[in-house]
Formats: sequence, C-alpha cells, structure tokens
Amino acid sequence: SSHSDLVVLSNNINIINTFMGARTRELILVGGAIRQSDGAIVGEDAVEFIARFKVDFAIIGASALDVDGSVLDYDAREVSVARAILRNARTRILVCDTTKFERTAPVRICDVSELDYVITDTVPPKAFADIARAAQTQILTTKDRDET
Repeated sequence: SSHSDLVVLSNNINIINTFMGARTRELILVGGAIRQSDGAIVGEDAVEFIARFKVDFAIIGASALDVDGSVLDYDAREVSVARAILRNARTRILVCDTTKFERTAPVRICDVSELDYVITDTVPPKAFADIARAAQTQILTTKDRDET
C-alpha cells in the first residue's frame, strides 16, 4: 500500500532515517537537544516544537509499566516529549514488549487509561489488563500467552 500522504513527525533521528527514501509526503524531525545514546531529541525545545502540531497517531515507547496502570520512563526530558505528543494526538498508542512489565522506572508518562491502544508481544499481567479494559484501552498482542 502507498503511504504517499503520510507525514512522519519524530523526535528520533533513527526513526526519520528509517523513513528516508520512503514514499511519504513529508518527514519532520523535532528540534532540540540530541541524547547521544539513542538519537532521541529531548527537552523543552522539543516539547515546544511538538506543541505546534496536531497528529492523527502518537506512537510512544516506555521503559516500564506498573501493575497499577502507570506508564513509566527513566528520563524526565523524554517524558516531557512523550506527554507533548500524547496531548496533541487524536489516537494514542504505546508499543512495548514483555520486559517492560518486569521493570520499574521513576518518571510517570501517563496512565494506561489515557491511551487508546497498547501493542505488546504477549498478554500483559492480569492487573494491568483489567485496568486497561476498564478504561476501554485496547490491548493488541503479536502472540497469545496460554491462559491457565
């Protein structure tokens, strides 16, 4: 399928590089300070840049997911950017793998109830899934865990 109308806005150099040469309408790299460890652009300049846009889909990652439904990260500057993109999106999506349910992190991005979708590789822990279901946040998995 063609994505010739797709506009990609990202705060990560590597994401933009992935789309280089693709048939998209436009690639927009958020401005700000580059975190050299992973190519993410973080900080207040990035937050202000993102605030100028309204996007159809926000796709974020997280470092940890608490059983109480909290979506967490280690870097407060990255969290500010994630919150900005979530605030300015029509549909909010979190993408994570199973390991995120086994970790904790100190900085809160949002609650699972503030998301439209959580996409993960297996069924999340029951407590987290129950909170998501109550909030009408859809959980999509790439494979199912055996229910016992």
